Amino acid sequence: MGMRSSEDDGVLGLLLRDLRRQKSLSKQMLAERAGFSLNHLRRIEACEQTPDAETVLHIAQALGLPPAHRQQLVARASAAGRLRWYDSVPPLPDDVRPVLEKVLTGHEPYPAMVTDSCWNIVALNHTMEMLMSDVPGHLLAPANFLRIILHPDGLAPHLTNLAQVRHHVIRMLRRWSEITGDARLRELEASIEGLPEARGTELSDSEGSEFTDSGEADRLLLPIELNRDGRLLTFFHIVTSFGERPGTLFSDLPCGPLSGIALESFLPANTETRVLLGSPTPVLPDAGGTAGSTLHTPPDQQHDNERKTS
Repeated sequence: MGMRSSEDDGVLGLLLRDLRRQKSLSKQMLAERAGFSLNHLRRIEACEQTPDAETVLHIAQALGLPPAHRQQLVARASAAGRLRWYDSVPPLPDDVRPVLEKVLTGHEPYPAMVTDSCWNIVALNHTMEMLMSDVPGHLLAPANFLRIILHPDGLAPHLTNLAQVRHHVIRMLRRWSEITGDARLRELEASIEGLPEARGTELSDSEGSEFTDSGEADRLLLPIELNRDGRLLTFFHIVTSFGERPGTLFSDLPCGPLSGIALESFLPANTETRVLLGSPTPVLPDAGGTAGSTLHTPPDQQHDNERKTS
């Protein structure tokens, strides 16, 4: 079991520490189960050393984690803080990537990604990459998140509320293309409406009217229900802009290097999802504790939700 010093990743040690606490194990107990010294484990949890993939696998097995969760942690260790980047138009300045890497890894163990003004993926954190691990290559050139989440070869088969998500995405795209006049968004809307299995994912007239007539808060907090490896992960979605408020990209105001770039965060909508992703259970329980429950976005945060998928 090798160890390597690293300054690029303090997240993994904290994750392993929190997982150990969830299992009510002492450092000594976990070290004995994993087959290495107590001092090794202390240094890992203190983020003084970053464990390699083999070490993480031993710890995950000693914790009794399910295979999918072990794979996530091993992939995290193998990547050593390096994220997958995609070509962006225009290209990001070189000095911007390290900043975005810190933001994305700081969201782990929750999924997050950076997208451009047409929802083309710029970068993924490790959890998001794991959730998209079986997306085929033809959906990654370019990697447009809205097509990936709604395409029958992408995440659509894993969405338990596909009809609602699809209805919301098309409605949002239509509204955003009207605001911006961006022809690329109209092309994206047409390509999504023409997907092979679109007919089977339509809301009925009554369901569509009910969704359209629902309150803005309900639409903002439409849950994304993703079934992976037989487990239901339920997220709510937040979009954060960098530097400029949404809309200034299309005004006459000067724009910075991150104009049109957004952080898309997928936060757990219930305790079950939070625990499955390896985050400590909150002190306050979820209201109702059901798989479809959602958390409310603070009013000052809702202003940055103008461009969203759900």
